[in-house]
Amino acid sequence: MDNVKLYECFPTRIYEFKSGLTNYDNNRMLRYLTTPNNNHPKEDDLHMLSYFKLLKDKVLEVSEYILNSNEYEYEKIEITNMWANQMHDGEIHAPHTHSNNFLSGVYYIQASKETSPIQFFDPRTQSSILVPRKKPNWNNSNMIQFDSVVGLGLIFPSWLQHWVPQNKDNRISISWNIIVRGQYGEPNTLQNANI
Repeated sequence: MDNVKLYECFPTRIYEFKSGLTNYDNNRMLRYLTTPNNNHPKEDDLHMLSYFKLLKDKVLEVSEYILNSNEYEYEKIEITNMWANQMHDGEIHAPHTHSNNFLSGVYYIQASKETSPIQFFDPRTQSSILVPRKKPNWNNSNMIQFDSVVGLGLIFPSWLQHWVPQNKDNRISISWNIIVRGQYGEPNTLQNANI
């Protein structure tokens, strides 16, 4: 309508990116993760290994783009940890957030049409108090999902609750957390910090 103006307030942004990594690069990471002697399930420092350098560089590049496009001021972007998630048939990954970080993400190195998507929940708990029947879409849904696709990555706010429903095939992804170094809060408010 001509006399109606729309304001999209308090958006929750999820960024999708294509890594640009080759099949060789993805297979190299996959071989590392599926080699029994590497103890990868306990590692959360994959970003320190040469196998994952190209992915690490892409994650930092996209994170920098996100911060700049949203006009955040910062001194440095740092990956605090990066790890692998392996899900087999019948497994789920319970709802969770990534505390003590600013951005988090996931990148798929093994997936199929049978592997589960990642699902994100609306952080506005009040939005589900009174809900008329609806045809779900991007503007009225309380949950959204993204399919697991090899070579695809997502970056989202660390506080955004998400999970992976029951899986039907082997699914391997790499996840990470990002901290933004610099000044937080307004100066001289006694609620600011240098992180």
